[in-house]
Amino acid sequence: MSLALEVKKYINSEHTGEYVDIELPRPALNADEETEDTAAGERLRLHYIDMGTGEPMILLHTVGQSIYTWRNIMKYLSAGYRVIALDLPGHGYSSRPTNFKCAIEDYAEVLNLFMDAVGLQSAHFMCFSMSSAYALCLARQHPEKIGNIILLSPGGITPEMPLMVRMLDNPIFGGVASRLYNLRTVEKILGECFFDLTNLTPDYSAECYKTVSDAESRTIIRNSVYRYDEESIFKELRMLECPVLILWGCEDKWHTSELPELYHAAIKNASYAIVRNAGHLLHEEKADKVAALVNEYIAPASDLVQ
Repeated sequence: MSLALEVKKYINSEHTGEYVDIELPRPALNADEETEDTAAGERLRLHYIDMGTGEPMILLHTVGQSIYTWRNIMKYLSAGYRVIALDLPGHGYSSRPTNFKCAIEDYAEVLNLFMDAVGLQSAHFMCFSMSSAYALCLARQHPEKIGNIILLSPGGITPEMPLMVRMLDNPIFGGVASRLYNLRTVEKILGECFFDLTNLTPDYSAECYKTVSDAESRTIIRNSVYRYDEESIFKELRMLECPVLILWGCEDKWHTSELPELYHAAIKNASYAIVRNAGHLLHEEKADKVAALVNEYIAPASDLVQ
């Protein structure tokens, strides 16, 4: 096995990086339901990788992924930024919470608590697909914690996605779909996410499936999709003050151009760029190009002092 592949697999390991514990807010209960066990919130262990120096940039994968999705781009970004790739709750090697509601606001609060736990007063964010909503929600709730936001193919479930993915958003069949979420399903889904199918190898599919193979993770995926209320985000986009860069792969089969253009039109401080010969996973296919666009948009501090 090549050294490059060994390094990429190491990124998707429970022994990689660091862990930090946060306490989730206590779920709302009736007075007669509260016990000693529910008086405090649930403890959540978050797994993350911290690389490079410079202004901090937090990388957020989408629902059903892990920090493995950033394996190609981290080497480019960490040359100019302090890059922090986070496994979201119930994903990757972060713990699987039992009382986490999985709504956009819940993920935003996890980001807020995570930044406090690791001592970050503010950071840039790079978000892929559905996780864009989590950072945008945080930007509305805690604007002082946000620098620039880079949205990679932002948006949620669309009619262009495979039936298995769309079923996760169904109140009747969502549970069935999550139980059928196996390696073969993941391979089929990934096959629609690349422009260049040579990226889709058995090793890659296995690494992507490894951290979503347990029942608890699949439950988190299903709940995250079902409770993804994109309309609530659209209503607040006009009120965003932070600068936003939107990047879209022109061969994206899942999020056609109308969706990122809608975000671009709604955000007053937004810029927009198209990445050629890239599908939905544009940051994996064109890591160097995406990193170059980010560096043009937010010059690393090291470049500014030269």
